[in-house]
Amino acid sequence: GDCGDDDDDDDDDDDDDDDDDYVESKGPSPVKPKTATPKQSKGSPASTLPGDEDMKLGQIAVNPVNDGSDTTSDGVRVQVSSSYRPERSDESMEKHCFAYNVRITNESKKSIQLVSRRFAIQTIGSSTKDVVQGPGVTGRQPVLTPGESFDYTSTAPLSVRPMTDKTPVVARMSGEYNFVIMGDDGKTPISSTPLQAVLGTFHFVLPALDTA
Repeated sequence: GDCGDDDDDDDDDDDDDDDDDYVESKGPSPVKPKTATPKQSKGSPASTLPGDEDMKLGQIAVNPVNDGSDTTSDGVRVQVSSSYRPERSDESMEKHCFAYNVRITNESKKSIQLVSRRFAIQTIGSSTKDVVQGPGVTGRQPVLTPGESFDYTSTAPLSVRPMTDKTPVVARMSGEYNFVIMGDDGKTPISSTPLQAVLGTFHFVLPALDTA
């Protein structure tokens, strides 16, 4: 259930893992979470939540529909944009692949470390959201000094039957990145309680059908 290998889009050359957020990242985890999370079988969502009614019905309440977002919380800015990958999608198999580019910028006056992520994704027509969570970002837990950004590209392989007669929207995604503030040495967290940098709600949208 992935979109194929995505290394050509990843800004970091040292990352050989496919960056699907449906799959546990296998990178190093320097910061161990205090509570052990049960191991998920590969590719299965961690849990589900009740979905948004407008997505379930295909009557999107957002106008215009945003295929990206830009949100700043607790001094950390998260920008995301998304695009359809037709060459990695198979409409007859109801497989639709999207890429999304994320930039996380530390706009605070202290260094921070990204420690984990949690996303909620609802496909069109579904009554529930799949919640995907894991340590780090693309297998890393980067430290960002004031003004520094971290960029990555990931893919979302969606098994979904679009409601193209009602909306070009295929899925809605939101989430957050947990981070800790580092002390003056830039290496030791001053608190073990993470703050949250919000990934604002955005949509995976099919390109306009060519009617010419």
